[in-house]
Amino acid sequence: MMVGQSISHYKIVAKLGEGGMGVVYKAEDTTLDRTVALKFLAQHLLNDEEAKKRFLREAKAAAALDHANICTVHEIAEVDGKTFLAMAFLKGETLEERIAQGPLSLKDALDIARQVADGLEAAHEAAIVHRDIKPANIMVDAKGRATIMDFGLARLTEASRLTKLDTAMGTVAYMSPEQAQGMTVDSRSDLWSLGCVLYEMVSGQRPFQGQYDQALLYEIVHEEPAALTGLRTGVPVELELLGSKCLAKDREDRFQSAKEIMVDLRTLSEKLKSGHSTVLRTTNAEKAVPSTPEADRPRKPTRAWLWPAVAGVLAIVAIALAYLALRPEPRATPVYLSIPLPPGQEITSGPAISDDGQIIAYTAQQGTAEPQLYLRHLNSSEARLVVGASGAQQPFFRPNGTWLAFFAHGQLQKAEVAGGTPVRLAEAAYPKGGTWNQDDTIIYAASLGSGLLRIPASGGEPETLTQPDGAAAGYGHVFPQALPGGRHILFTIWGPSVSAVLSLESGQWDVVLPAAAGLAPIFDSINGTTGRLLVVDPSATIRAAPFDAAHPAPTSADASVLTDFYYHVEGEVRGWLSVSNNGNAVYAPGNPTKSSLVWVDQEGVAESLGTEQDAYREVMLSPDGTKAAVRQSMDIWIHDLQRGTRSPLTAANTHNLSLQWSEDGEQIIFASSRGGEWDIYSQSADGSRPAEALLTRPYDQFPSSVSEGGTLLFHEIHSQTGFDLWTLSQDGEVSPLRVTPFNERDARFSPGPEGRPRWVAYASNESGRSEIYVQSYPSGANRIAVSIGGGFHPSWSRDGKELFYLTEDAVAAVAIRSDGTFGPPRKLFDRTDLLSGLYRSYDVSPDGNRFLMIRRDLNDRSDR
Repeated sequence: MMVGQSISHYKIVAKLGEGGMGVVYKAEDTTLDRTVALKFLAQHLLNDEEAKKRFLREAKAAAALDHANICTVHEIAEVDGKTFLAMAFLKGETLEERIAQGPLSLKDALDIARQVADGLEAAHEAAIVHRDIKPANIMVDAKGRATIMDFGLARLTEASRLTKLDTAMGTVAYMSPEQAQGMTVDSRSDLWSLGCVLYEMVSGQRPFQGQYDQALLYEIVHEEPAALTGLRTGVPVELELLGSKCLAKDREDRFQSAKEIMVDLRTLSEKLKSGHSTVLRTTNAEKAVPSTPEADRPRKPTRAWLWPAVAGVLAIVAIALAYLALRPEPRATPVYLSIPLPPGQEITSGPAISDDGQIIAYTAQQGTAEPQLYLRHLNSSEARLVVGASGAQQPFFRPNGTWLAFFAHGQLQKAEVAGGTPVRLAEAAYPKGGTWNQDDTIIYAASLGSGLLRIPASGGEPETLTQPDGAAAGYGHVFPQALPGGRHILFTIWGPSVSAVLSLESGQWDVVLPAAAGLAPIFDSINGTTGRLLVVDPSATIRAAPFDAAHPAPTSADASVLTDFYYHVEGEVRGWLSVSNNGNAVYAPGNPTKSSLVWVDQEGVAESLGTEQDAYREVMLSPDGTKAAVRQSMDIWIHDLQRGTRSPLTAANTHNLSLQWSEDGEQIIFASSRGGEWDIYSQSADGSRPAEALLTRPYDQFPSSVSEGGTLLFHEIHSQTGFDLWTLSQDGEVSPLRVTPFNERDARFSPGPEGRPRWVAYASNESGRSEIYVQSYPSGANRIAVSIGGGFHPSWSRDGKELFYLTEDAVAAVAIRSDGTFGPPRKLFDRTDLLSGLYRSYDVSPDGNRFLMIRRDLNDRSDR
């Protein structure tokens, strides 16, 4: 919409803002000569029938209400396919804006809460639940009148069953425990949210302050907020009790109606006026701490990566003896033993340490060869190769240290530490960790969706212990660790991204550590059940949570025991840390390799774009080649290649990756976990408009390519089939392109006549290693392998006459002949100092004569 534009009998005056479901404009009603607010269904949701139904349900519910503290809805209409509602135009500021200036006076806080309760009572009498009461949805005018806005989540109470989609529509910090757990929602959920708002007005801070959404949900369900009387002096005990009753976990213990709250608020206000309220004086704080912009920013989720580890990130394995300062008692001076690796060798998985703390196991790769498994005794100066264990990953020891288990070539295997041929035990196509229990069984995750399996160490049929369901149980149970006593298994739940303990006796499991703690935890104790859980958080710090393995219970990782430990390695799922029963620990520090952007021609001659260096991870050229979207860590930047400038596109508080340009160069399409799962978003390349969700589905999606016709090609990570290829048409239709038991990813549309691609190139591991395949589009016929000896990250020239891809050590090209057939691959140049790995680190210029690439600073590794 544009200022001055007319819609029906309304004239647009100004744009007020936009949210997940709607855009709001200030307008003049030319018929009745009044100022109104027009709310339109967001453009990208116009074809979403379910969203449209929710919007209309909201409008009808709000229009049915006539109350001084509820925003009036004048009309619901549709013009030129645009559905909107006209509502009263409110002057003033949101309660969120007012709280940002500091806590309110007790008089104002009680008065606003009473007005909101009055409006809610009217809605609840009409069988309408708001479901999203929060300061941003409450407008306060200059006279102190409070008005509830946006019944965007309103539902008739008899139909209010929380679904996954509904959850995403709410605001986590103000959700009731029943909302957070997907239970039936009724009017008492609004009373909980009102309690949160009252708490924030009085204290200046939210009652639940988890750093991440999953941590917030955990706190809401399991923890109590800090007492108001401890955050601000002068708070009446009656107000503390009133707030506590609003925030009772069990809704039966809560106020049962908004009218009850109104009565208590009015009574308390009268006591304050008369001076008859009971006040506890506290030394904790003179006043509440005001909210800060930092506190209001979206929090980073801790969803870990789903891809296996990659080579080229580690240079050293370090052993820390004498408790590594990780044990609280006894205190001893840590002794560090560094183990340098041979030149050109890099860690790919591990390390693991035996229970007696005398042997470590790790996998390492030399050049492009398969990873090998190594054992190192602390009393030896050399590591020993485990013969027959090529391709090994994720090693772990038998409790007595005589055997070692690992995964290789889709199999769970074991080998004697003293030497011998590895023995195959079971299939494990996409392994996600294993542990050897004291009863001589092995518990492991064969794939992301397999759940936890158990098999006798001597061999046999695997037994299923847990089964993910994609909801509360997540879509992956991974990285198990047997706890002392052999009766419980610690593991991580993928999806909710929390850690839990499984009882092998009952088969039941319970969450013990929220997602905000960090990566998959490791139990640490000295020959006993009382110890702690060690986790590596995103800030490269080891944190500890007190834990009793014999009596598992929820805990929190608050204590910092070692900083600057681990630099996040893209693709790895947990910190490379292992501890033994005697106090020894082994860890592998990550390598924050610096890098820069360079142009490289087809002869391999490089030309630097400048001297700036950063942790670049992805690069993608605009269609005209004048700009580049670059990911640095988890943030997206736009580089103007002609002017030599760069500017940030995304905020530093979101995780974003897998960059693509729209066909017109106006939008950047990328994956982001800002909504809890990895979904696909679109944002204007000049930063003039915020990001909007383009595709949200179960599991995780990552964009791969956009055709000239606007079709989006993306890969989805499924618990059963791994990486699959799908397409999203411009009219919103989602269709499978290639779904197999193998991993297909890095897909790219070829150029084609009138914007219709002729081919799709992608990488697949169906042969046992990543190779480049091409299949016709959209039929999928004429599928051929075009790479030899491995390949990943294909890219087409803009004229469609060449296909480029990366090998482990070079850039290769395949010519497309005039008859549509593909020539043999040819090596263009070595890329020993050019970044490789999980994400696209190069792109082809529009003329096809050179590549924009990320070059590693190899000297940056000298001190690691």
